[in-house]
Amino acid sequence: MSQKANKLLLIFILWSTCLSAQMGDYAFKREIKNNTEQWHQISLPQTIHEKTKNTLGDIRIYGITANDTIEAPYVLNIKSSKSIINTIDFEVLNQTFTNDQYLYTFKLPNNTPINEIFLNFDTANFDYRIKLEGSQNQLEWFAIKDDYRILAIENSSTDYRFTTLKFPEASFLYYRVSVNTTEDPVFTDAKIFENNSVPADYENYKPKSINIEHHKKTKETIITIDLDKALPVSYLHIKVKNDIEYLRPTTISYVLDSVKTEKGWHYNYRNLASSVLSSLEGNEFTFFSEKAKKIKITINNQDNAPLDIDGATIKGFKHELIARFDKPASYYVVYGNPAALQPVYDINTMANVVPETAKAVTLGKELSIDGFEEEVTKPLFEDKKWLWGIMILIIGIILWFTVGMIKKA
Repeated sequence: MSQKANKLLLIFILWSTCLSAQMGDYAFKREIKNNTEQWHQISLPQTIHEKTKNTLGDIRIYGITANDTIEAPYVLNIKSSKSIINTIDFEVLNQTFTNDQYLYTFKLPNNTPINEIFLNFDTANFDYRIKLEGSQNQLEWFAIKDDYRILAIENSSTDYRFTTLKFPEASFLYYRVSVNTTEDPVFTDAKIFENNSVPADYENYKPKSINIEHHKKTKETIITIDLDKALPVSYLHIKVKNDIEYLRPTTISYVLDSVKTEKGWHYNYRNLASSVLSSLEGNEFTFFSEKAKKIKITINNQDNAPLDIDGATIKGFKHELIARFDKPASYYVVYGNPAALQPVYDINTMANVVPETAKAVTLGKELSIDGFEEEVTKPLFEDKKWLWGIMILIIGIILWFTVGMIKKA
C-alpha cells in the first residue's frame, strides 16, 4: 500500500473516531426499536421535554455501525390545530323589526354548507337571545338554533364579546337571524363561514397537585397546579360545578423562575393567557405552547360569590418525529445538550418529501450517554478533560496530514 493510501486510511480512522464522539455531547439516549422501513414515526414521551431545550432543537437521531456514526434526518411534528376556514360570500336581503324582535335575512349564492355566523352590533353592552332559521324559498323556514345566547360586556374590569353562532353544518339558500330585543341592536355587518378546522391532538398531563384558595380581601379565586415535570402546556379546562350563568375575568400564568428567601420560595410568574371564564363557552382556554411546571389561575370574582371549582384538566400538543433511515444501523434518539443548534436537514425545506403517515416505532428506556458509551467501547479516560485533549490532538493530526497532502499534490 502506498504512503498516500496509508495516510488516507489513517485520516478515515481518525475521522470515524471523531464521529463516534458526537453522541458524547448529549446527556441521554433511547434506542429506536423495530425500525424496518425508510420512514418511521416516533412519538416523544413526556419525560423528554424536561431534559431538552424549549425548541427541542437538541434532539438528534444517530445510527451506530461497526465503523461509523450516521445521522438520520427528521421533521418535528407538533400536532397543534390546523385552521381551515372558508369565508362564504352572501347578501343582506332584509333588516326588519317587530315590537319585540329585530330580524336579518341573508342570501347565499348557492347551497354552500356553513356552520358559523359572526354577528357584529355597534352596541357596547347587550345580552340577546338568538333564533337561527334556514329556508330554500323564504316561505318555509326550518329552525337551526333557538334560544342561543350572545352578549357583550364592556366596563372597567371586563371586555368580553361573544357573538358567533356555532351550529351543525347546514345547507340553505336563505338564513334568518331573529334577535329578541325591543331596542335596535345596531347591526353593522356579519361574516359567514364553513369552519373545517382540524382540532389539535393533545395528550393529558396528570397534575401532581391542585390547590384552590378563595381570597375574600382581593375577591379572587387562586388555583395552583403543580406538574411532576416541566411540560409544554397549551390547553386548560377549568371544571366548575355551579349550574348558573357567570362571567369572570381570568388570568393564566406560569412560573418563569423562583428565588428562595427567608420567608420561603418567591415565584415570578409570566402570563400565558387572559380571558373570561364563561358559562357560555365551556371554560376551555387554548394558548401558545409554553414549557411550564407550576401554573396559576387567577379568577376575579368581583362582587360575586366564588364559584365551586372541581379541579382542572391540563394538556399539551403531542410531539412526534418523522425520520428517514437510509442505512442499516442501531439507531438512537439522543437529547440533552444546551449548546446544540437547531438541525438543518434537506427534508425540512423540500415540499412533498416527508410522507403524511409513517409506521410507528417504539423507544427504549432512557439511559445516560455515559452508560451507552461504556456498553459499546469502554473509554480510555474517565475524565472529560482528557477526552477533550485527545479530541483536539486528533483534529490537529488530521489537519497536519491534510496540509501535507495538499502540498505534495
